[in-house]
Amino acid sequence: MKDPRPFYSEFAWAYDLLIDRPVQKECAAIAAWLVERGVVPGSTLVDAGCGTGRYAIELSRRGYRVCGIDRSADFIEEATRAAGSRSPQLSFEVGDILKLARSHDDGVICRGVLNDVVEEDDRQSAFAAFARTLRDGGVLILDVREWDATAERKDREPLFRKRVDTDRGRLTFTSVTELDPPTRCLLIRERHTLETDGRERSWDYDFVMRCWTPAELESLLHVNGFESIAYFGAYDPVVGQGATDRLVAVALRSAYNVFDCV
Repeated sequence: MKDPRPFYSEFAWAYDLLIDRPVQKECAAIAAWLVERGVVPGSTLVDAGCGTGRYAIELSRRGYRVCGIDRSADFIEEATRAAGSRSPQLSFEVGDILKLARSHDDGVICRGVLNDVVEEDDRQSAFAAFARTLRDGGVLILDVREWDATAERKDREPLFRKRVDTDRGRLTFTSVTELDPPTRCLLIRERHTLETDGRERSWDYDFVMRCWTPAELESLLHVNGFESIAYFGAYDPVVGQGATDRLVAVALRSAYNVFDCV
């Protein structure tokens, strides 16, 4: 099923151009956290909500066997194209991260995805799925938007705009965010505008993201059998919790998990 958000469908091909990330640096931190917890190269990882696959590809370069999963078929197509025939240790598939199968994977990575999970039941399902797919002692690494710091930032800087020249024309992406404090939600209006041969077309999309509190995140981790939780403000071990509007968590799946009994 095609994802209705243009960023994840019609403009999946432009995602990496519009959202620039220090992929190698962040994957170095991810790999270091994994190794510190016994998940060494050669281990199996699930990149839950892999997008265009750039993190999965980089982690596979570092020796991990990675399966990237995303509900957007357009993202999976882009990821598969980017990977090429690079490695038999790397695969991509369309799937729902709320419904990950029971497995014994060594690690799960979930970057920038959980803010799109708005409903309480779905949030619980996501963490239950992470627990279900990990082996005893497996490692979960994820990030969310922390509500207080995000609200402060978006109140100060509600507008984001970026323009890039592509082989399909000049693309302008605009995002305007309003805050809904009672629900800790971001009300977002996006527009992609593509100028080609003097003609201009625009795609508009309105949607909701829901931020997290540290207490909410910690509760769902504990309820679903995660322990030894470490928090950071970025994919950088020297950036502490509270230093940014992001909350990065690194946790171990307990050797005893309620889902083992189901």
